[in-house]
Amino acid sequence: MATVCKAKKEVDYSIAFITVFIYSFFIASIKELSILLLIPLLVQLFILKIDILAVFKKVLKVNLFIGITFLILFIEGKTELAVLVFVRANLILWYTLAFNFNGFTMYKALNNLNISNKFSLVLFFTVKYIEILFEEARRLKESILIRGFKAKFELNSLKVYADLISFLLFKTVSKLNTVEDLIVLRCKDNCLMPTRKIEVGLKEVVLLLTILGVIIVYYFR
Repeated sequence: MATVCKAKKEVDYSIAFITVFIYSFFIASIKELSILLLIPLLVQLFILKIDILAVFKKVLKVNLFIGITFLILFIEGKTELAVLVFVRANLILWYTLAFNFNGFTMYKALNNLNISNKFSLVLFFTVKYIEILFEEARRLKESILIRGFKAKFELNSLKVYADLISFLLFKTVSKLNTVEDLIVLRCKDNCLMPTRKIEVGLKEVVLLLTILGVIIVYYFR
């Protein structure tokens, strides 16, 4: 299934998905923090030459929900647990988002790993729906700002938001239906694309060995 490739520009998405699964499971199971947990992120940063600012912006957007969880635990007096949850969530988010997965690359990764085609397609459409939803939301936001809309806590503003949400859902579902029709036309034997061999190069080996090494050192130090 896997072949060795000496030089590739990007990490094979199937191997990237495996490392995300292993790293996430490991981070979610730890009970105390350690500097060792940062090593895979540093190696990933060096190998992928990540745009730190771009990844930071993505992580920051999700941190609203993580921050609420942190605040609730902190108010309840569970300070150590609050810090642990906050750090674990951000480590997993950073490592995952740094690969810049999208719906299609996720499907390719799962398909090459021979994971259920139905599950792969469902995941593809889920990710694609989220991508379209955020893109349309961005366009609508820019559109109303150009028209001079200023949000106020009043009935007219609430009506505008209600109309925007309705239009957003309509546009998103319409675009997703178009994507679905295109996928149906491109599918062969219910598969979006044929399974390909996983290319394992130096980058993939280093990432896997780094994570496995950190896990071993963490539990047997």
